[in-house]
Amino acid sequence: MWIWLGGILILLLLIAALILLSTITFNLTLRKKNRDDTVLLEVTMLYGFVRLRYQVPTIRIKNWRDGVQIEKNQPENVLQKESTSVDHEVNKDKVELWMDQFERLLQATSGLRVWLQSTLRRVSFRKLEWSTNIALEDAAHTATLTGALWGVKATIVGWLTRYISLKQRPKLFVVPVFGSKPLFSTELRCIAQIRCGYAIYAGLVLIVRVLKVKGGVKKWLTILLKG
Repeated sequence: MWIWLGGILILLLLIAALILLSTITFNLTLRKKNRDDTVLLEVTMLYGFVRLRYQVPTIRIKNWRDGVQIEKNQPENVLQKESTSVDHEVNKDKVELWMDQFERLLQATSGLRVWLQSTLRRVSFRKLEWSTNIALEDAAHTATLTGALWGVKATIVGWLTRYISLKQRPKLFVVPVFGSKPLFSTELRCIAQIRCGYAIYAGLVLIVRVLKVKGGVKKWLTILLKG
C-alpha cells in the first residue's frame, strides 16, 4: 500500500513540476487596412492542451472628439458561447474613467507598480514584427509622416525593452507609398511568453499585496464588477 501511495505522490509531484515549468504563450495579431480591422489574441497553456481565443470586434474611429466606436457583431470568444451584438464607444470620458480606476487600484494595492514591473521583467517577447504602409496626396507630406512613424515605433520599442526581455531583434518597417491615394495600413504580430510557475507566483503576490491594504479586496471587487 505504501508503495502505491509513494508512486501516486511521485506522479503528482511530476505533474505539478511539468505544470510549473510550462509556459503561457500570448500570440497577438493586430491588423488595420482602411476600414478592415483585426485584433486577435490567442493564449496557449499547458503544452498546447489549453487554448483560449479572443477577438476584438470591429473598431471604427468616428472623429477625434467622439472617440472610437466598437461596432456590432462581436465574434465568438472564450467564455462566450455565441456571437453577440455590442455597441460601445471609447471616448475621452471613458479613458478618464479607466485612468481613475487604475489610480484606485494603485491605492488598493501595496506596491502595485513594483509588482507590475517585476512581473513584466519575467515576460519575454519571442517575436515582434510591425509593418506600416502610408500614403498621402503630397509626396513631401508622405516622407515627413514616414519619418515621424519611425520615431514613434522606435520610442515604443525602446520603452518595452526597459521592462520586457526581447529574445529576437524587433522587425520594424515603415513603407511610404508615393503616387497613390491616401492609404494607411498596419500589421503588428508579437509572441510573448511567461513561465506558468511564475504567473501563479505573481498572482499570489498580488493577492497578498491587496490584503495588506485595508479595504483593498472590496475596492478591487467593486472596480472589476463594474467592468
